[in-house]
Amino acid sequence: MSLYDYREAGFKVFGLYGVDNKGVCGCGNQSCKALYKHPIMSNWQIVPYWSDEQMETFELTGQFKTGFGVLCSGYLVVDVDARNGGVESFAKLCEVVPLDARFVVNTGSGNGSQHHYFKLTEPLSLVQNLPDYPGIDFKTSGYVVGAGSMHASGMLYEVERGFPQDVGPPPDALLELLKKPDAYRVKSDAGDVDVTEADIQELLGYIKNSAAVDYEQWIKIGMAIHHCLNGGGFDLWLDWSATGPKHDPGMMDKKWHSFGKSANPAGYGTLIYHAREGGYCEPVTFEYTTPESDGAPVVDLKRPPGFVGELTQWINDQCMYPRENLAVAAALCAVSGLAGMRFHDEADQMSANLIAFCVAGSGTGKEAVIQAYLQIMEAADISAAVHGGFKSEQELMRNLVRHQAALYCVDELGTVLQKLENATKRGGASYLEGLVGLIMSIYSKANAYLPITGDLKEEVRDGLICELSKAERQIDEKGETPPLKAKADQARAALASIDKGLVRPYLTILGYTTPVTFNDLIGYQQATNGFVARAMIFEDSETNPKDKRGFTERPMGEDLASAIRNLHAPGRADMDSAPRIEFVGDKTGIPTEPEAADLLRQIKDHFWEEGEKQKEHTGLEPIPRRGYELAAKVSLLLAMPGGVRTVEHVQWAFELAKADVERKIKLVYGNIHKDEANGIAARVLSVVNKEHGETLGVLKNKAGLRNISEKQLKEVIDKMVAQGMIRLVEVIHKGNKKKYIKVFAK
Repeated sequence: MSLYDYREAGFKVFGLYGVDNKGVCGCGNQSCKALYKHPIMSNWQIVPYWSDEQMETFELTGQFKTGFGVLCSGYLVVDVDARNGGVESFAKLCEVVPLDARFVVNTGSGNGSQHHYFKLTEPLSLVQNLPDYPGIDFKTSGYVVGAGSMHASGMLYEVERGFPQDVGPPPDALLELLKKPDAYRVKSDAGDVDVTEADIQELLGYIKNSAAVDYEQWIKIGMAIHHCLNGGGFDLWLDWSATGPKHDPGMMDKKWHSFGKSANPAGYGTLIYHAREGGYCEPVTFEYTTPESDGAPVVDLKRPPGFVGELTQWINDQCMYPRENLAVAAALCAVSGLAGMRFHDEADQMSANLIAFCVAGSGTGKEAVIQAYLQIMEAADISAAVHGGFKSEQELMRNLVRHQAALYCVDELGTVLQKLENATKRGGASYLEGLVGLIMSIYSKANAYLPITGDLKEEVRDGLICELSKAERQIDEKGETPPLKAKADQARAALASIDKGLVRPYLTILGYTTPVTFNDLIGYQQATNGFVARAMIFEDSETNPKDKRGFTERPMGEDLASAIRNLHAPGRADMDSAPRIEFVGDKTGIPTEPEAADLLRQIKDHFWEEGEKQKEHTGLEPIPRRGYELAAKVSLLLAMPGGVRTVEHVQWAFELAKADVERKIKLVYGNIHKDEANGIAARVLSVVNKEHGETLGVLKNKAGLRNISEKQLKEVIDKMVAQGMIRLVEVIHKGNKKKYIKVFAK
């Protein structure tokens, strides 16, 4: 079998780069991952049917030496990818639609991946993916690698059966399955909207693709098209990209197939925002559906919008016991670690680093949340920057020397805080106080420099000199490739700035603790000036959660894994472990829609007014003063996957920040005034909410009211009921059928 068999059968072919003796793609880019699949021609999408003379020239110049690509235009190629479950999906598909292609090629991976060829008798508009059959691409555009070509495994693409001349039409039942809908249902700020390919094409006409468009936006536009059209629209992205000066069309097919399908970070809102920037006005003919409400925004704090919500749901699906608030914290911290180094808030120059305290009872399932977070970091290949605990200031600094990011996931963090509290009272804890001080310093310098002590500075300088020397030797041996040049430039820049300190250190903390350990620690100093003040608190109050019947963990599918990788490194399907996890270059600004910017201004006013109220009554005004920062950070995290901050992001973030501020005020006030009626009331409200109630006996323990008499507690409860602060609900015990009272917030 040769490429001439394809050509004689009417296929259009083109050459693919091989690799050199060091395993580098013939394109010269050492980081190129499209080994043996990278088209030599930049305009491969429009290659003609070559003449004999042209084919001979290509042969003589070695363009077909290691392999060739075959255009899918006019054909339907069922691309079965075993790595992503394609073999199982293909067997399942054949039970519904028997597929017996006359020409089948094994890809050379040796794992069962195949190409099944069919010929289309007329141009048809077909979807590229079916959600029920993961791991299969139904390709009517782009290209596949032809039989006889080399695979990166060292094996060849080999014919399983038939010849190119044998290719016949696909079954009608398959075409019916793949028939594109007239419109696709997508989500927007106003609700659900139905869009067609023509609608997406119109939006692209307003989005300028000039030299000012950076790589980040280019990739986001591709992701959004892919998401809106259910994996279709490659030609739309191709045509739009061709109007710009920057991007290598030879790599677009691979990048396209790296985009996640069901959990794509960018969507319709991304296209709408950039189209509006170009003068687009949304027509009134779109029909939206929105949830019924009384006029107030519908916000579920357990269900974040967008990709953070997708990630939260996957984390929930790893948990035998419902830990929904902890899942939200883990998802926000994961997105912060995945992409926070690349983005900043255009409005406030805010960074995306986050500190989250997860509060839940012992043995209630927080370990599943921890493992899910670690699996997300592993999917992005940044586990090297994840650490499980704090030891000393020196260790923390060394972690930031090794990697620009230090992503902490700490079990029993409350115990560390308790040691600090106890030792401070006794006059010890100098090493812990220094550690907390350093954490605060690092946390505030995500967009600046962190000074380094003398001894460590010299150690870092020596390491950078070695790194630069190594890069320069490699340039002398291999030539100045872009990756080597970037590596050398990076080392020179770091050496030039070493006296200023570490550049843009990035710290996130996801800590876990129990209510018994944590709640009593939140005093005035901690919640207004220190470590806890900058953290958000997420609590799952149920101490005896019921397991999910028939529970099985949901695997991380390739769609979600692709979305995670693309959030960390857009457009890269396969990533090598980087020697240093960092981001070099200018951060990408996240723009804010005008309506969302107006809402942020209102939120700033809200927290100022709340600060005035607390200044007058409690002296706790520093707590609400941080409310705007928390809301801005969370809305930034929600916006980063799609690239634009919307009203939905800001509304959700405000409700979360408001609840966090209220909880801190209740905890602090209750701890300060433990024995007073108002303090007892605050402690009660810090434990119960509208969904979760407690008996009086449990309240005494969980709210830290063990020294309060039952009579005193009952008097406070009665006053709170009379003032409409709480409600009492009679509950019947499922076992002994006895009646008892639970306290809920009203």
